[in-house]
Amino acid sequence: MSPHAARPEFRLDEAVADVYGDLRLAPVLRRLLRHTSRLTGSVAGSVSLIDADRGCYVKVAEYGASCRLGHSFPLDEGATGRAFGSRRPVVIPDYGQLRAGHLAAAHPARHGPAAAVPIWWRGEVIAVSVAFAPAAGTLSPRGVDELEALTQSAAAAIVESGRRDPSLAALIRRRFAGAADGPVAHAVVTEAGVVRPVSPEVARVAADLVAGAGRAAARRRPYPRLHVAIVYRPHGLRVLVQDETTGSVAASGADPLGMGTGTWDELVRLAGGGITVEQVHGWGVLVRADLPYSVGAPHARSGPAPFTPREAEVLELLRQGLTYREMASRLVLSAKTVEKHVGAIMRKTGASNRTAAVVTALGNDWL
Repeated sequence: MSPHAARPEFRLDEAVADVYGDLRLAPVLRRLLRHTSRLTGSVAGSVSLIDADRGCYVKVAEYGASCRLGHSFPLDEGATGRAFGSRRPVVIPDYGQLRAGHLAAAHPARHGPAAAVPIWWRGEVIAVSVAFAPAAGTLSPRGVDELEALTQSAAAAIVESGRRDPSLAALIRRRFAGAADGPVAHAVVTEAGVVRPVSPEVARVAADLVAGAGRAAARRRPYPRLHVAIVYRPHGLRVLVQDETTGSVAASGADPLGMGTGTWDELVRLAGGGITVEQVHGWGVLVRADLPYSVGAPHARSGPAPFTPREAEVLELLRQGLTYREMASRLVLSAKTVEKHVGAIMRKTGASNRTAAVVTALGNDWL
């Protein structure tokens, strides 16, 4: 008798169609885990994405267990590390005996079997799915083959979801690596907290902000090194950008960030409170921005954009992360006139700062 006879019949074609029904990363992985549970009878599971360049993997989806979702781990750690190193499905008879397992000691699956299956794309392991405490009989050679067929079928969906719904960290890394004139700065991007999806509009604003900080740093020192931290907080996203340049403000010139101002107080005022820029002694320049995870659906402001042609030009340059001085040069205007246009844009969007104005405009399809 088939080990699955006591459960509803599992059909691979229906499972694959469901996985591909919503090509965003979170739904793809959630559906993959649901069908893994149906196939194997497992009480818990997780999916991790592999970052071979950084030598780590990130837990991005789970069910039935809390195994440090959103955290990154070395590639030789846990069941995921075992499957990545073996480059094939791995059956672990007793998960509790595994070095550096991530299930809580009291979890019922801690001392049961587990199966970890790598997901391949173009010759590289891009993810690993782990099923904890599957039903008896499902880890037979045939059962593992069935599990591998289901798991591997999700590879293209994961890749496509990454193109449609890229992580903010990946977007920022690509922005620096793919600059038309070559990268102006080297950015090391890390994430902290439980990683959450960020809407495309907010991701574009955050990436533009970091790119602008990179251009500003390059004015003070050729090809500077930036540290970018993306902090996932309960009610919003915090982006931190550190430039390692540690010279004094005076040594950087009268306009240290090219923002049309001569003091840090003026920079903070121009940011409207949504962004702060600080010179931290012995550490460098710190840019901090707080953003929402997504922009709500437009309400009364839906419809045609409320901006004059000139304001629309300024808004687009704001989105690109240009400074007041750069916008003034591009538009052949004075910096003071540009500042007035920015003020008008903030009033019309109801935003308290320039970043929020761009986010609101994107959310209303005004950009």
